[in-house]
Amino acid sequence: MTTDLVKYRQLEKATVTAGVALFRDLLKNGDGTASPVVRDGAEAEKLLKLLEQQALERDGHTRTMSGAVALIKYAHKMIERAESVIEAQGRRIEHLEHLATTDELTGLKNRRGFYEAFMMELDKCERGLSQGGLLILIDLDNFKTVNDTHGHMAGDACLRLTAKALGQDIRTMDVAARLGGDEFVLLLSNTCKEQAAGRAQNLAWQLNHLSLAWHGEEIPVRASLGLRQFGAGDKAEHIFNAADIALYENKQRKPKKEPYTVNR
Repeated sequence: MTTDLVKYRQLEKATVTAGVALFRDLLKNGDGTASPVVRDGAEAEKLLKLLEQQALERDGHTRTMSGAVALIKYAHKMIERAESVIEAQGRRIEHLEHLATTDELTGLKNRRGFYEAFMMELDKCERGLSQGGLLILIDLDNFKTVNDTHGHMAGDACLRLTAKALGQDIRTMDVAARLGGDEFVLLLSNTCKEQAAGRAQNLAWQLNHLSLAWHGEEIPVRASLGLRQFGAGDKAEHIFNAADIALYENKQRKPKKEPYTVNR
């Protein structure tokens, strides 16, 4: 639409210019004297100047329109460039936020990421959007022995194996995290202890039947769990402390382990 308007203005300018030239020819005879078709030379000259002025105004208007079109195109390019920069910055911010809340070794959430998720879940409980949930603290029983016997690389492999087992046993709404060292935590959202009992028992069985294949050897992985139900009115610190006490009691109740051996 804009291009058609510019072409129209250009055609209009050419028409006016041609009209001025024709009118100038009418004002003069071949010898340069005033033409008899024009009675008043002064009026004719005045009309000629008016036509020339209109031609200049048309030309200026056309140039203004062309400049406006160029400016609009430039503005669109700048907007597209700004949108591209904003999109790239958004991806960068999202990446940095992911790094800040993710455990680098296991890919699970770290302590900060889990705490943020837990606070959001408690807020849902307060607003009646969740019936509550179950917090499960997990501690590997023989992690120090694995490190001392096979080295830290084997210990890291045990942590990744545990993380994989946790990740396979949760729903999208649940959260698994590594708090640090050999401590993990699992948040089962919008459920109660009775409903999640079967899942908790299955998780305990899985974590105590893991084995890591390491350079031709089979390293057993064992864990203890501490469970605590939470709901509206509960504080995060109280829930963690209660789950930690339950975890310690479960460790104490476990039968004395046999001397650590490696299955070949």
